Amino acid sequence: MKPFCGIAIAASLLVSVAQIAAEERAVLGQGNVSCQAWSADRNSERGETSARVAWVLGYITAFNQYGSKSQADVSSGRTTEQITAAIDDHCSQHPADNVYRASAALVEEFRQKSGR
Repeated sequence: MKPFCGIAIAASLLVSVAQIAAEERAVLGQGNVSCQAWSADRNSERGETSARVAWVLGYITAFNQYGSKSQADVSSGRTTEQITAAIDDHCSQHPADNVYRASAALVEEFRQKSGR
């Protein structure tokens, strides 16, 4: 009976570790930039803004290609200006977040509005 308990405990620990690892996603590039930096750069003449906007659009495109069960655009055809305004809003309310978290929250909001 003792070996079975040991195996059961080890299995449950492995499942817990696997679940934690699955929740953590690798974020590359501009997605790691803080919302505070996003907001500061959006109001300046620095060239980082276009790269960050492109990252957000790429994130939404990747969701459309790989994360969405339907073939529709999760953003429902919103313009780049509407999408960046939504990220601006998120970042002003959550300055400790990064661009990835703001983009993920935006996609989740789009999904809820579209019923997907």
